[in-house]
Amino acid sequence: MMEVFENQKFESFVDRDSGGVFSDLEFRKCEFQGCNISVTEEPRLRSTIRNLRLLNCSQRGCTVYPAIFEDVLVDGFKTNGQLVQMWGAAFNRVMLQGKIDRLMISSVVDVYGDRPNLQRAFDEANAAYYRDVEWALDISQAEFKELCLRGFPVHLVRRDPETQIMVTRERALQSDWQHLAYHENLLPGSIDLFLQREEPATLLIAPKRHPKFRNYLKDIETLREAGVAE
Repeated sequence: MMEVFENQKFESFVDRDSGGVFSDLEFRKCEFQGCNISVTEEPRLRSTIRNLRLLNCSQRGCTVYPAIFEDVLVDGFKTNGQLVQMWGAAFNRVMLQGKIDRLMISSVVDVYGDRPNLQRAFDEANAAYYRDVEWALDISQAEFKELCLRGFPVHLVRRDPETQIMVTRERALQSDWQHLAYHENLLPGSIDLFLQREEPATLLIAPKRHPKFRNYLKDIETLREAGVAE
């Protein structure tokens, strides 16, 4: 049985080192302000969010740390101009759809780069978790203003092939992508950063609600025609 919340405001909720499970929850047109989920430096103390539905909700000043998300639906999400950042989280059957504003999903936990053992612990925990995941994230029906995936296992992403393409490190290194005729700097800049991070593959997106969407879409087609994109 789902517990349903509608038209409510949640402020300053901080989930720290709880190792808890939050499950069977549905939020409709709710607002989250100053909330932090799964703040921890120990993989065994990360929180699990399971069987969650966020329907046309919004946020201000919220951050998601290395939680585990399972069987989650987000349908419409306003970020009020802010970039919502998710650090080190793991996903299993998470669907993003409808109008979603600005979102970054990163594998980074050691944000300042001075605690390699901390990063290694979560990298290993996430790699072990993903061994049993058929698909992690479905973004095929989402209309983003902005989406950035860093260090994400993009082979586990269900996507819209017209506006969301995968580029492998091998193809990027074997192609002359730097000298293609782009309309905007977003995609070539993203490839450059991706190669610097030494990831095996990345996802490039033409966000449907961005004012430059048509140009980004043309650049995706350029990459596809050049054989850079999968």
